[in-house]
Amino acid sequence: MAQLWVDAFSGLSGDLWLGGFLALGVPEAELRAVLRRLPFPELDLRVDTVLRCGVQGTKASVLIGGKVDKGGPHLELPAGAKRAVMRHVKAKPGAHVHGLRWSEVDALLAKHLEARTAEVARGAFRRLALAEALVHGMALEEVHFHEVGVQDSIADVALAAAGWGLLGEPAVHLGPIALGTGRTPMAHGNYPIPGPATLYLLDGFELVPGAAPTGKELTTPTGAALAAELATSKRAPRRFVPERSAFACGGWDFADSPNACRFILGEVPGPDGALLQVETNVDDATPQQVAHAQARLMESGALDVWVTPATFKKGRAGWVVGLIAEPGRLEALTQVLVSELPTLGVRMWPLQRMEADRSFIVAAVEGQTVAVKEGRWPGATTRQPEFEDAKRAAKVLDKPLREVQRAAKKGKN
Repeated sequence: MAQLWVDAFSGLSGDLWLGGFLALGVPEAELRAVLRRLPFPELDLRVDTVLRCGVQGTKASVLIGGKVDKGGPHLELPAGAKRAVMRHVKAKPGAHVHGLRWSEVDALLAKHLEARTAEVARGAFRRLALAEALVHGMALEEVHFHEVGVQDSIADVALAAAGWGLLGEPAVHLGPIALGTGRTPMAHGNYPIPGPATLYLLDGFELVPGAAPTGKELTTPTGAALAAELATSKRAPRRFVPERSAFACGGWDFADSPNACRFILGEVPGPDGALLQVETNVDDATPQQVAHAQARLMESGALDVWVTPATFKKGRAGWVVGLIAEPGRLEALTQVLVSELPTLGVRMWPLQRMEADRSFIVAAVEGQTVAVKEGRWPGATTRQPEFEDAKRAAKVLDKPLREVQRAAKKGKN
């Protein structure tokens, strides 16, 4: 799996995500096609090459009527604007209602975007809505985004989601994230940076002030929502081998530090065969929940997963759920463990393994084809027929499964 390190040394926003994916080679035409799927004909995408403190990078902007809107569906507002998130007020017949409910944004993305892009974009907006609901003490269903800036922010998130997909859905290592310092005017007064919603969205990330004039909010809620949705790891990788890097630039041009973000494609290295073994004890889950967690772990990139019956203190029966993982997948797999199982701790240790040279051959069993995995060691070879192929052949031939498997191990086309 491709690895992407997002070095947000001067913050993150929706347009920085978008600029980073474009700078790494995502075709602008492809993203324009995504923009045209949205029901906002007044929107356009502008892509410029700019300098920030002598650093060249890509500046991406979603325009409304040819202009960049300064508002957004969050707490940072221009002077005189209404609050970005509001409690629902029932409108009189014929009255104009400002804002879109979170559920309306969610439905819009689901309707107009390709399924995978919609899934990621909806996830980011749901995170944003949950953060705003938490800030204001309201139910998720009550969250509204103000009409100022909503369209371009929806486009930012949709295009960033599409850009990540067009880049091959790399595993994202993100950190540290610069926030800025000081205070900034918001809907209800001057608040410390970062704003409340941004801080909720960045739970678990490594945060730093960054280099910027006091009062500049470097990371926006939209940028933070995308970070929370896309990050595989909430830390900068300890070791990284870059293959391609680029800068995305923001709208400010500071005197002493570039307002930019580094996007670096490459890989997280390790010694040959270096892996992690991860285990957790579970004594308060149903067998179905454990089986579901096992399936999800495999889907999320575990190299192997096993479940061992065990007896814990005071005679409690349960399971040890273990897995083998590449280091770059650790955080995602741990998240599956703690979300799917009622565990209070996860243990891990480095693991070295030796692997046989592997290949597939096709065996013929009385006219039926069965794929056979062949493993070759110095001086030894093992063969294992693929179960589903052998089961199908056994059914067609009306023979015992073990007989078909034995024949497949010996035969070869």
